[in-house]
Amino acid sequence: MALQSDNDVSEKLKVLREKFLTRARSDIRELSGYAEQTRSGTLSAEGLIRCYQSLHRLAGSAGTFGLPRLGEQARLIEKQLKSQAEALGETSEVQRQSVEVSDGFADSIDALASLIEESSENLSSAESGNITSPDQNRFEGSHGMQIRILLVDDDAGGQVASLATELGRYGFVCQFVDQHDETALEGIFSGIGGASSILCRDSAMPVVMQHARKQENEGSRRRPPVVVIGANDSFDNEYRIAKAGASAFFAAPVSVPELAERVELLAIERSSGVNGRVLIVEDDAELAEHYCLVLSAAGIEAKSLTDPRRLMAELSSFQPDIVLMDVQIGDYSGVTLARLIRFESRWLSLPIIYLSSEDDRDDQLEALSKGADEFLVKPVSDDYLVRSARIRCYRARQLSDLMNRDSLTGLLKHSLIKQELEKELARCRRFGHLSSVAMIDLDYFKQVNDTWGHRYGDIVIRALANLLRNRLRETDMIGRYGGEEFMVVLPDCSVQAAADLLKSIGESFSELVFAVGEKNFHVTLSAGIAGVNDFPSGAEALEAADQALYQCKHEGRNGVAIYSAKK
Repeated sequence: MALQSDNDVSEKLKVLREKFLTRARSDIRELSGYAEQTRSGTLSAEGLIRCYQSLHRLAGSAGTFGLPRLGEQARLIEKQLKSQAEALGETSEVQRQSVEVSDGFADSIDALASLIEESSENLSSAESGNITSPDQNRFEGSHGMQIRILLVDDDAGGQVASLATELGRYGFVCQFVDQHDETALEGIFSGIGGASSILCRDSAMPVVMQHARKQENEGSRRRPPVVVIGANDSFDNEYRIAKAGASAFFAAPVSVPELAERVELLAIERSSGVNGRVLIVEDDAELAEHYCLVLSAAGIEAKSLTDPRRLMAELSSFQPDIVLMDVQIGDYSGVTLARLIRFESRWLSLPIIYLSSEDDRDDQLEALSKGADEFLVKPVSDDYLVRSARIRCYRARQLSDLMNRDSLTGLLKHSLIKQELEKELARCRRFGHLSSVAMIDLDYFKQVNDTWGHRYGDIVIRALANLLRNRLRETDMIGRYGGEEFMVVLPDCSVQAAADLLKSIGESFSELVFAVGEKNFHVTLSAGIAGVNDFPSGAEALEAADQALYQCKHEGRNGVAIYSAKK
């Protein structure tokens, strides 16, 4: 998604504010007409409902466009009409009958007219211009990316620096930094990227955190995660390290597979500013456009919908992570729309967040009980809107991952990786490129479990998952097929290229050391590969890869075989 410059966004927000002022003045002129009708006793039920809807829209949007007093006053008048308007909205036969409203209503409307002129003269663009820019150093997880580990120690052959070779086998790029070299530390931290972590001894932590915090304070980027290694694993020492800001602690001697897994997870967590997709259901066109501009400028894909009748179709085409929706969208109730969304089972877990000027806690709870998940009260600042959307999109994707990804490895589940294979076959036919599918199996894995226990069996499985994530491209798809079996779909990759790649990965994996107390063990893997294009269905290509895997095992394991129809 192309990001707009801050100047472009500021200009567009300025134009929106002018459009809002023009529309707000028009709305208030219409409200003044309703005020005159109340004085003459001719205000109809239909007119009262329209008046209520207009005030609700004004109350929700004025603060966002820099007129908070106007919004607060509109909200007070809206509350006077709320119960009466909602009761009338339940019926249709009395819409043209005259109704009475509370004393002072007409005078309050007249006050709005003078308030908008007074407020617009002092309109400040400061809040609307406060846009949170996306972190340019973010990336979508670690899959297909190089994670850099800065090893900070006082000796190039010391305890921390000596881990470089073993961590390198997982695909990490390791760089040693002398903790006493201030110039080197300054240079490293000033140029540190999103895909980085810091590994240091507990004695080096003070100087590391000093530079990390300085980098964070001087720029917009978050400081990288710091993993600390130390011999003292007492509660007091770990508490001291946690208080200083470390992300993880490992007591020496370190289990390298567990360390590699933690570095991987921290990198994913830090970089998963998967900013997400937000669908905004809002009848105020200027306000909806404002929200979209602010979210888009922050790297969040946002789309607005002003006609609720298109809601279900938009959900299917846009596939949002969250929905931001007003409680009242013109003639439509957001509460009812939330219930309607839940009619379809595919949207049962979709987070629906009301973004409304409704500030009565009892009414908020009542609205939430009908199918939504949370309430944000208008007006919200641009910065708060961005941070709220990011947090909720991230959480939504976490929950989606829990449903779609294997809990042990974080890879795609069996059914989903098979679906990806079918999708890749369709892409091959459409674009004409060559792709491969591979089945990978850990050799003699039962002996690992029987000899060392299932805990270490799980460590081996996760180690291979982490290695595959770091060595494969972002476009490649990895799934845990079952037990110790993995399935990989490699787009735009010939079978020979796939074989060379998996052979290299297999060699790196065989060099990993798994330590149990004072004893060590190694594990190898076998892989079978088939060309996706060579078969009429994904299932048949997968079966061919499985046959090649069986051939590899039959020939002695610890290798790679390509499917051949002649054998």
